[in-house]
Amino acid sequence: MPEATFAAAAIHLNPSDHVLDLCCGAGRHLATLEKYGACLTGLDYSPQLLKYARARLSMTTGLVRADMRRLPFLSCFDVVFSFFTSFGYFLKETDNTRAAEEMARTLKPGGRFFMDYLNPLYVARTLKPESRRMSHGYTIDEQRWIDEAAKRVNKKVTVTQDGRYMGATTESVRLYALEELTLLLGSVGLRVDELWGDYEGAVYGEGAPRMILKGVRTGS
Repeated sequence: MPEATFAAAAIHLNPSDHVLDLCCGAGRHLATLEKYGACLTGLDYSPQLLKYARARLSMTTGLVRADMRRLPFLSCFDVVFSFFTSFGYFLKETDNTRAAEEMARTLKPGGRFFMDYLNPLYVARTLKPESRRMSHGYTIDEQRWIDEAAKRVNKKVTVTQDGRYMGATTESVRLYALEELTLLLGSVGLRVDELWGDYEGAVYGEGAPRMILKGVRTGS
């Protein structure tokens, strides 16, 4: 994955590092990170995604199922990666803060973190309220909207087949402005040192699709 390659270079990943991929999903980023020789651990809450990850990864890469608000680690990682907007899904702000605290707690003092998050400025400017696509005989309708009061972007996906309702899912992510996210991370001991707007190293701004942060755990 080019995203993992960019992240590894940005964080100066080396073979002696102990690394956590937080919310690793099916392990697509870990598959790329394996070539760097670091000691890797992937963590996710979904047993199905972890099953997929196990099938594609080396047995030397550890996989753990856990809630990101209660991580079973303490000051043992040199690097924590958070790819593809894996932060901000909890409806309660205290839960999102707890997830940030846990991410910081897993890092050694001076440990590095890399967080790939959506750019709320770009989302607000480019959000497509409705879309429809076909996949394997199913019709997939997607509705998207921003709740300004809650500072969240929401999506509802409805699936039908030949006009018959098959099911629906919803998704909601907190829209943190750069200043908000930087302050939140700083409050738990994570200092942001660098910022990019995409995986080609573009400057962050309204036209950038991502908010990619790199920094370190401060304190002892």
